[in-house]
Amino acid sequence: MGLFDTFFSSVTGGSREPQKPSNVELELRRRLTVLASDEATQDTPLRYFLRWAGQVQGVGFRFTNTNLAQARALTGWVRNMEDGSVEMEIQGAPANILSHLEALHASYERMGTRFRLVDAQARAPLANEDGFTPHY
Repeated sequence: MGLFDTFFSSVTGGSREPQKPSNVELELRRRLTVLASDEATQDTPLRYFLRWAGQVQGVGFRFTNTNLAQARALTGWVRNMEDGSVEMEIQGAPANILSHLEALHASYERMGTRFRLVDAQARAPLANEDGFTPHY
């Protein structure tokens, strides 16, 4: 075990097993998969409000979400909350949002960072939103 692994093992309590998505996230992924596979809805932009809990502050969570969203042509924002959670709104094609969620978990899995999606609410898409930004 290298120094990097030793450090993150001690920070995360030694757990290196992949984290299972929450029930909220599993339902969101199921919905997005159905919409992404339907020709009538696969290109229709969707918007979701998401709230994450766990190890989401102090680990580059806003930065990572911003980079992943921008790479997938998604729009929205992400911000830290005083209670230690992170809130975001994300908008784009269902397949791109699904890809974002998968890439987010893959990014943090190697460090053993534990987080979960605790709330997901559909919102009306915004017509003139430009880009994805972290809010401070």
